[in-house]
Amino acid sequence: MNHLACLTLGSLVATAACSSSHTVAPEEYDDTAQAIGSTTASGAGGGDIAAMSDVLIIARGDLPFGFTLAADGHVRGARLGLDYNYALTCKDTAGTTLPSCGETTDRLDVSLTLSGTLITTGLDASLSREGSWTVTGMQSATTTFNGNGSFDFDATIRSVFRPGVVATYSFAYDASYDAVLIDSESHQAIGGSASFDASARHTVTGTNHDRDVRFDISAEIEFHANHTASLVLDGDQRYSLDLETGAVIRASAH
Repeated sequence: MNHLACLTLGSLVATAACSSSHTVAPEEYDDTAQAIGSTTASGAGGGDIAAMSDVLIIARGDLPFGFTLAADGHVRGARLGLDYNYALTCKDTAGTTLPSCGETTDRLDVSLTLSGTLITTGLDASLSREGSWTVTGMQSATTTFNGNGSFDFDATIRSVFRPGVVATYSFAYDASYDAVLIDSESHQAIGGSASFDASARHTVTGTNHDRDVRFDISAEIEFHANHTASLVLDGDQRYSLDLETGAVIRASAH
């Protein structure tokens, strides 16, 4: 896992004190859930499900809107302040590598990177992400994604749980994707799971001084066929996630 150093965030925390041991507060669970929702859903265009949809389009031999095929074979483009870079190796049903991706693609290996500034209704984030997926079953009704990835981002979160409250975080987390099922036609997630090991640094503004607190969180996402997902933090903090909009609803009391 990537662990965040106990560092200051410019002048905001010039006199900050760091804590290496911190009990996660209810509002920190809420803010983390909101951040994970924004980097998972498809609606804002910057989430994992949107990236999986891009991969399916490219694997069919097409290009997502605003993307181009570069001389090195990578597909690059920009969307909502984020720069994307996809590299695909496409194969047919027999596992034979194809000279180019197209309608006969059934499985593929893909690496991706993205970076830039993601701006959504509830979050502004300076984001860096990389990862790789193994994709199978494109010739069937359901395509399966397995793989891993990592995220690093500084985020300003406008809390949906505490209207009017703005919080500042730095997140770093490692992600694992276990048989995430994507409908081959609609490109919507309909099953499977993802897990995250996350480190966070929360800038807390106090009356007399500012300070940083650090904490680790584990997250589990279960995808459902109705365009939602269940998100569980540290085993007992439960949320419902709208995969189209990224909206997060608390499903259990803290």
